Amino acid sequence: MPLFDRYLIVDWSGAGQPVTGKNSLWACLARREGDQTVIDWIANFPTRHSFMERLEAVVSCALAEGKRLLCGFDFAFGYPAGTAERLTGRADWRALWRKIADEIEDAPDNRNNRFDLASRWNARYFVETPRFWGHPHQHAYPALFPRRPAAPTSAPLCLRLSERFAKGAKAVWQLAYNGSVGSQTLLGIARLSRFLDESGHGDRVSVWPFETGFATSFGKPVVFAEIYPSLFTLYGDDVVKDQAQVRTVAEAFGQFDGDGRLAALLDRPPMLSDEEVATAISDEGWVLGIGHRELARGMAG
Repeated sequence: MPLFDRYLIVDWSGAGQPVTGKNSLWACLARREGDQTVIDWIANFPTRHSFMERLEAVVSCALAEGKRLLCGFDFAFGYPAGTAERLTGRADWRALWRKIADEIEDAPDNRNNRFDLASRWNARYFVETPRFWGHPHQHAYPALFPRRPAAPTSAPLCLRLSERFAKGAKAVWQLAYNGSVGSQTLLGIARLSRFLDESGHGDRVSVWPFETGFATSFGKPVVFAEIYPSLFTLYGDDVVKDQAQVRTVAEAFGQFDGDGRLAALLDRPPMLSDEEVATAISDEGWVLGIGHRELARGMAG
């Protein structure tokens, strides 16, 4: 039996102003119809605020109709082990999410303080070796620099464990330039943390694998998970790559759920030790699909 009825796939954006098209926020909602996966909609959102309004509607509808919903977001859900303890005093992903949400300012028109916050945190928490780096060349910040700093030799390190298994994955510390994910991560975590605390739906949502472990079944009807669309081979004739990615992943997850592969992807990655599993669940998170051969079969039937 499939784990979910609907799949919301989100290509996030760290933009500082309203923007559409390439490198903006795209989302796709798909649903299961028997053995088929049907696309309900694909939409391009100019702001994170406008998307969060849609997320509220999608989650509310699924809960009202008794449907199970998987929401996949393409930003990191965690930071390298040691970050949460350094910033909050606790090796706890939720404490770090709430700290980010408390200190990130993200206006309805996408204006935000992510570079100022990263500079402030470098100066306060990472004096010996800055972690955050990268910013627009026309700006300057006291403790945030345009070039990558020396690699740290103590925790938190450059990469999470999951990123060491993902070809081409960037460090969450990088906030700007090609392929960067740091801005999306700060802004995305802040938005999801507030959603869990303020939407009224938090008690019906599980964040994988933090709250679920590497599970193959779920007690709550809505699951949020981190995804990495670059794991999938794109197909079709979409004009914008981001649009193709959300559609491809939504259709893939629907197909995988029907034939049992999605449950396998949500299960414990086979190469992880017990200690590494504990770190992923308490601190770093994991990327849905990394470390599983089932994903290599792609869209094959």
